[in-house]
Parts: sequence; structure tokens; C-alpha cells
Amino acid sequence: MGTNQSMHVRLQKKQKMTQQELQRQYQRNLSEQQLAEQLSARQALENSTSFARVAQDLKQIPGINGQAPSVIASTANNESFYHQRTTTIQSSTDARAGRQNFRWIDGRRHHNTEGAPYLLPNDIDEMDRLHLQHYVIRHAFGGNTRAKFDGKIHKDVLDVGCGPGTWILGKFMFSQMSTEHTETNFTGIDISAVWPTEIRPRNCRFQVVNAIEGLPFEDNTFDFVYQRFMIMGYPAKSWPFIIQELVRVTKPGGIIELTEIPVVSNANGPELTRVMDILEQGCLAKGLDTKVARKLDGLLQQAGLEEVKACHASIPVGAWGAKVGQLMRENSAGIWSSLKGLIKELAELNDAQYEAMIKRIFIEYETHKCYINCYCAWGVKPYPKESSTSASDSLSPPASSDATPSSPPTNHAAVV
Repeated sequence: MGTNQSMHVRLQKKQKMTQQELQRQYQRNLSEQQLAEQLSARQALENSTSFARVAQDLKQIPGINGQAPSVIASTANNESFYHQRTTTIQSSTDARAGRQNFRWIDGRRHHNTEGAPYLLPNDIDEMDRLHLQHYVIRHAFGGNTRAKFDGKIHKDVLDVGCGPGTWILGKFMFSQMSTEHTETNFTGIDISAVWPTEIRPRNCRFQVVNAIEGLPFEDNTFDFVYQRFMIMGYPAKSWPFIIQELVRVTKPGGIIELTEIPVVSNANGPELTRVMDILEQGCLAKGLDTKVARKLDGLLQQAGLEEVKACHASIPVGAWGAKVGQLMRENSAGIWSSLKGLIKELAELNDAQYEAMIKRIFIEYETHKCYINCYCAWGVKPYPKESSTSASDSLSPPASSDATPSSPPTNHAAVV
């Protein structure tokens, strides 16, 4: 009798597992169908009349060869395209105010969180640009991290300012951190919930967080903390506090890695120089630190980290820089589209004047062989010492956000 009961229990368990597998398969098929529909919608957008017009206009620019970067497409269809992808891109909402937490500037959607100065949009076009930017930076630095990442040691990882989650997931989840390190748990946080909600590995989770207000995690939670491209998101006065928060949530022996690009490019022509000066003054007026990229190692050292290292990669912008330069030019096109409203206001330009200015800048990319420097710094959180002072004392922020750090070693990793 006992044997029959045991066989019956095993049969029930097997049937239950089969039902669960069928349900999971159904969800996978549904997600794949949704993904196919989204890709089809993207293709339809790029084949639209507005996109074709932009491609025609760009034929006169040397080095473009009539191929318009995908992120230059007119934003006229941006809202309708956004609604076609609501299954994978989740709008951020402000639960306390009971309203959608975004605003529109010159046809682009931005977050609307009080006290957070982030200047770039959070719409579909910007997410596409961030996907592209990730692969350029990954190639320039030779991997997803500059610090040594070990999945056997780094079991809990935090990505601060994760955006659409590209560093964790990759675009459509191919060959990135979460799939390469399946035993590691990844947490991504951002001020806007623009990450995939339908298709993602089980070892990933995402959370809406405004890092300027502090991180909602216990002390010593993560083995590896990664943050990049927040130069337009954090006020200058907030950087020491945010670094202190990153240190607080990192386990002793854990690693913090920071990556930033300053609000400046190099080997500029006169048009690009003028525009970058205008943009820098606009950022300073909003309380941002346009040169924090060169201070990353100093901030980590002042926060008490050990074994701090820094480097930078020089990345070409333009067809003169071969494939990487072409991709960086496309990323630049997305940046100019994202900053259009701000720069038009600062420079007092209309649409036609702005477009003419961008065309001149694209010519200068080739004639002046422009490039950007991307800076990276990382360090290790020390283990507490028996005779050391309290943790709050050891993690005190620097006296001034304008303190001059040591210069990072030169590491020209330009890929041309």
C-alpha cells in the first residue's frame, strides 16, 4: 500500500512539473512573438518617410555615404512607436503623486523627478542609443568591466543608473553579464523604469531608485558595484555622498567601478568647439560637474577605497575611425537628437538652424578627426581594521567636490 501511495505522489509531482513546463513554454513563445512584433515595428519606423528624408539630407555629408544613423530619425513618430513597445518598456510612475512621472521637451520624453537634473530623455530613441553606446564602450575597454570580474566571487552585483539594463542584459539578452554569469544575482536601479519587463533572465531584478536620495540597500550587500555615465545626472555637490553610498552597500573586499565621459570632445573644429562650450555652460548652470570624469580615482581614494586604478580609452568619432568611429558617430547623432531642446534654448536657435549646425559638426568629425576620451576608475573596499575609526569616519566624503585628484595613467585604447 505504501509503495502505491509513493508512486501516486511521484506521478502527481511529474504531472505538476509538466504543467509548469508547458506554462513556461507558453510564456517563452509569447515573449518571442512580442519581440518579433517589436522588431517589425522598428523596421517600419526606419522605413518611414521622415527617416528617408533625413537619410537624403545626410548624403551631402562626407563619410556618411547616404546612410543615416538610426537614432537621427524624426521624433514625430516617437510617441506612437513607444506605445507599440509598452510590453517591454515600462513607463515610470510616481506612486506618491498618482501621475505619470515624465515630461516632454521638444518632442522628447524626459523624467519628471523633482531634484534630479538628468538632462537626457528616457524614451525609445534614447534607449536605442544607450544600447549602441554600450557596445562601443565595451569594445574600447576590451570587455564589460575594467576591474577583474569573477563570477565565483562576485555573487551579488549592483548596476547604478542602469537605464534599459544593457550592461546586465545586453540588447535582447545576448552574451552579457547575466548570461555569462548565471550564478550571480544582478540588481539594476535607475530613476526611470525603462528596462525589459517580459524577457529577462531569472538572476536579474530592477528597481526605481533616485540615487541622489541614497540607496535603499543594507550595508555590505553587494560584491561588485558598477556605475557609468551619470555626469549629466548628479549635481556636483552630490558626487561625494553618492560615492559614499556606493561604498556603504559594497561588501568588504568588494569592487566599485565608475565610467564617465566628460562634456567635451577632442580635436574639435570651430563649430563643435562653440557648441560644446555652450553645452558646458548650460550644464554648469544646472549645477553639474562637467569634468568629474577625470576625478573618479580621486573620489574613490577619498572615500577610503584601496588599490584604486584608473585608465582612459580614446574613441574616434567619424568614418575616419573605421567601424568603431562610425558607431560612435551614430551614438553622437543620438546625443544631438537627445540634447536638441536644451541646446536650441541655450543657443537661441530654431529647428532649421539647429539641423544646419549639426550637419557642419558631422563634417568636422571627418576633417578634424575628432575623438572622445572615456575615463574609468575602480577600487576595492577595505576590510575593517580592529583599531580603525568608525565606518562613518572612514567613509567621510571629500571636503570639496572641486578637489583635484591624481591624473589617470594614459591608456590610449583608440580602435581605428
